[in-house]
Amino acid sequence: MTLTPGESSPLLAVDPAVHFHPTGLEVTPGAHYRFIASGQWRDGFLKPVGPEGWHLPWAERFNRLPGQPFFLLCGCVGCDLAQAFAIGAELADWVAPAALAEQADRQLYLFANDWAGMYWNNRALRSGQGEPLSVQITRLS
Repeated sequence: MTLTPGESSPLLAVDPAVHFHPTGLEVTPGAHYRFIASGQWRDGFLKPVGPEGWHLPWAERFNRLPGQPFFLLCGCVGCDLAQAFAIGAELADWVAPAALAEQADRQLYLFANDWAGMYWNNRALRSGQGEPLSVQITRLS
């Protein structure tokens, strides 16, 4: 799926146990996008957190997006962490890099920022525990 300017994706639930959660959305190089996320997810047995994640500064350097909070909602293009970026609860204007024009896989993937080997204990909220984390993506231009 490719969005046209002014078009929004459906609300997409994001599974925190998946290293690269596919959105089915192919980004257009140079296009501007807005991300709005809500809901919560759970890291191990910790209390549920929202898309801004939680802090443990000394350990954040080991996260897939180093220096950023645990369970921060993040995105990347083509399962390439070199293209990773922080989203959080809202990212008002992300510009898809022009260099993506040379890349075969331009699908947008989402993930919970965590240590690469610790996704086994990440969980979406179950029914009755609250609203699962979801995101809506709008192409601005």
